Amino acid sequence: MGDDRVQLYYFYDDTCELCVRFKEWVEVRDMGGVVEALPLSGVGLEERFPMVDFERALKELTVCDRRGEVYEGAVALRVLGRHLPGLERVDWVCQLPGVQVVADRVYRTVDRVRKRLCLSCGESWMPSKKYSQRKRRGGRRR
Repeated sequence: MGDDRVQLYYFYDDTCELCVRFKEWVEVRDMGGVVEALPLSGVGLEERFPMVDFERALKELTVCDRRGEVYEGAVALRVLGRHLPGLERVDWVCQLPGVQVVADRVYRTVDRVRKRLCLSCGESWMPSKKYSQRKRRGGRRR
């Protein structure tokens, strides 16, 4: 699949500002070059990585290891942490009772906020009708 040092392939949405920033954050911490960040708009990714669902990769963090094992969401973040210096403890902490459940909820919350803040991520976001009505009333609830 490429360079011998690379242990993990990280797929990111290069049209999403938050995704690009996170990719840059990963690259700064990846001193050994073990994580290769690949933009989802890259040519030939489907042929190179047939095991990856690229529709889902647009919606959530996705990584693939050298064996072809694909990880998504909070689990992908945990696997990514195993390969970055200083973040190995994330994997250990996630093994504690209840922590993975909390990590999944935090991941889903961040993902939901990402889709609200970055209109290029997912579908176009529209505030709920309840929020729009409250805003027109000056923030008062009924």
